[in-house]
Amino acid sequence: MADISTPIHSGYTIINGSLSGTASAKLGCWMEYKVVSQSVVNNTSTIRFYVFLANVAGTSGYHIYSNDHSGDTRGSMTVTVGGSTVYTRSKRGFATDLIPSASNYTTQYSTAYSASEDKRFLTVLTDNADTEAAAYGQCTVSHGVDGTKKVTIAWTANCSFADSVKIVNGSATVSLPTIPRATTPSVGSLTMGTASAITLSPASSSFTHTLRYLVGNTSGTIVTKTSLTTVSWTPPLTLASEVPSATSAVGTLYCDTYSGSTLIGTVGITITIAVPSSVVPEAVYSITADDSAAWTKFAVCVQSKTKLIFSITPQGAYGSTVSSVTTEFDGSVYTGASFTTKAITGTGTMSFTITVKDSRARSVAYTGSVTVLAYASPALTGIYVFRCNSAGAVSHTGTYASVSLKAAITALNNRNDSTVKIWAKKKSEESYTLLHTVTGQYSLDTTYVVGGSLSNQYAYDIKITAEDYFETTEVFSDISTADTILSIRNNGLGLAIGKISEKNKFEVGWDSEFHEDVTFEGDVSFSDLSWMLDIIYPVGSIRMTTSTTGATTFMGGTWQLWGSGKVPVGVDTSDSDFSSVEQTGGDKTVSLAVANLPSHSHTLSSGKVTVAAESAHTHQAASGTYKVGSGSGSTYKYFTNNGSTGPATTGAGSSHTHTATLSGSTGSKGSGTAHSNLQPYITCYMYKRIS
Repeated sequence: MADISTPIHSGYTIINGSLSGTASAKLGCWMEYKVVSQSVVNNTSTIRFYVFLANVAGTSGYHIYSNDHSGDTRGSMTVTVGGSTVYTRSKRGFATDLIPSASNYTTQYSTAYSASEDKRFLTVLTDNADTEAAAYGQCTVSHGVDGTKKVTIAWTANCSFADSVKIVNGSATVSLPTIPRATTPSVGSLTMGTASAITLSPASSSFTHTLRYLVGNTSGTIVTKTSLTTVSWTPPLTLASEVPSATSAVGTLYCDTYSGSTLIGTVGITITIAVPSSVVPEAVYSITADDSAAWTKFAVCVQSKTKLIFSITPQGAYGSTVSSVTTEFDGSVYTGASFTTKAITGTGTMSFTITVKDSRARSVAYTGSVTVLAYASPALTGIYVFRCNSAGAVSHTGTYASVSLKAAITALNNRNDSTVKIWAKKKSEESYTLLHTVTGQYSLDTTYVVGGSLSNQYAYDIKITAEDYFETTEVFSDISTADTILSIRNNGLGLAIGKISEKNKFEVGWDSEFHEDVTFEGDVSFSDLSWMLDIIYPVGSIRMTTSTTGATTFMGGTWQLWGSGKVPVGVDTSDSDFSSVEQTGGDKTVSLAVANLPSHSHTLSSGKVTVAAESAHTHQAASGTYKVGSGSGSTYKYFTNNGSTGPATTGAGSSHTHTATLSGSTGSKGSGTAHSNLQPYITCYMYKRIS
């Protein structure tokens, strides 16, 4: 069948049909259709169509005509859309002749079929209407719920006229323009707890919308069947519980579009809702002192005495879990929710910071401070003791002792205890007798005359103590017997020079000088070692030992454990790593960087070598004889090699090179595991004298 490509009505789409008759190469029957309107509310399209019969390829014309008549089916025509009949022709006539065009044609409305000869005649088969302007068919098609529609448009006509036309059939499945249905919402950035606007652009102003959300396992309705085109929504903070380890939640915002009470469709869009920066973990904490009695007495911390007990109760926010709790105080970092600090070393207002971090990697810091009073151990200095009379005058026969001293006791806001005592005992006895007590004085610089019963026949040990709430400091001295050049004990077993003999020993009561060597055959004992401590171990000294027994009070000093897990290194002021005392550094394990590796090579474990092609070149034959001959009608040359039947070779030719490309893998070795950085070692305890 001949086809037409240009519609009679501009803007219409052509569906060419097929004729079963002998004139199919010249005659054409086609439909022109167009979607003339769509109803968003009703979800329908209105299709207008024309069906025409005409000569479309017979350039000299093709004349036939059949008048309108009844009594048989010749000239009948029906149109179906989606399988349903939407048009049935009530008339029967048709005619063709010259080829019509969109700008030059006549129809049965203005020219009778019998007068169609030599006319550009166009038969309108959709001619039920009384006027040519109304000569078309029209139908309404319902779309799917998503607004799309594919429909088959078909027609059949009986144009039997001898064998030239016969039956005409035509059909096509067409996709109609999609009708906007469910509204797609749009929204900007979203933050939990903060209002944001959701914008709706419905296809029809009569549509209403229900907005819903789903985040994790939490769902909710924002608004129901609203006619608003802008809806304010504040995502609830509780949505943060759906993402305990993230700072934003991904969910879906659903928009249900209604036309009246009918649900047209639902559109869901992905939304990301930020967890606000204000959602952080929190904690409550309490601080007490390890010595509750001292805390009650002083109401503040005391340097080197108070240890603080931190009790922290952390909790995550909206589903998050606590990942760490750290506290910085007095130069140390403590981890965990409950701990006791070391004795406080600082003074004044001492700040602390508690940091709680959660599974969202968010943290909150709490800061506070405690007041720390400076403290020093009771001090006794300027001690001078001698035997005297009751007036305090020097007398080697007196029964009193003159004791000069300076005492300093930290007042601690005048709440500290303060007691200075003077004691005496015969050197031959074990226990002391209290001679004098002073209380409530934090500073003393005075002399006391004590005793009255200190027999000049005996030497006495004098002990002075300074005592506060925490510590007692003791200082020792003595007074000798009455002076005498030589004294023999009454049992004859003791001898003394410069004093009264009291023991079955040789005693010296005066300062002595030996101008020759002195040899001790037995043990030498000292009544007091404090003078030796400051010579051997001054404050700041380090002592190594394998025992902790008595280590913190060794030789009467105060010691603390020092350098745990570390090796001492000498100070080197020219090296910033070692330029001052008690710097720390170093690592037990080290991961090597590439720059730390020694220079080395690798063996290619697999690969290939590609040799590049050399440009065209020649080789020179070795010396020989060329002869020319003929055979089989062809001229040829051959090489005789001077008559030898052995192989001939070419010369070396000029020197040249080839380029090779190497590719492949050397393989890999190593895992990047850190290696031990420890030297050979042996462990011991190290203590530092601090007072």
